[in-house]
Amino acid sequence: MGSTKKIILVEDNRAEADLTRIIYKEQAIACEIIHCENGEEFITLLETVNPEDISYVLLDLNMPRVSGYEVLEMLSRKEEWKNLVVIVFSSSNNSKDVALCYELGAKAYVNKPMDLNELDRIILSIHSFWGVTNVTPKTIQHWN
Repeated sequence: MGSTKKIILVEDNRAEADLTRIIYKEQAIACEIIHCENGEEFITLLETVNPEDISYVLLDLNMPRVSGYEVLEMLSRKEEWKNLVVIVFSSSNNSKDVALCYELGAKAYVNKPMDLNELDRIILSIHSFWGVTNVTPKTIQHWN
């Protein structure tokens, strides 16, 4: 497949972003993690990155400037961004938040755990499925 896949982490809490990076490194997950501190920064980044080079996006909901909800809305309006795998990674377990995110095109919704071991397990599970196991149209093109 060529270059290392990119994982985009859209998270306004620097400590949570740093912890997530540490977990990826400790799990020896080969990827490039790009951290965006808010939705606005993420949308700007998307203008410069080939969406096919992105394995998946971990998106926080409650951020300054452009929220996760607004990001999902923007992604749904642009054809080349519609197939991005966006996983909402939020501390909210409000059923309305979950329903709205799926309505707006999120591929998954994962609650951020409070326990470090659980966070480690969840990150590994997310990557195992979305970064390794999940088949996309681009994956199939490489097989043919």
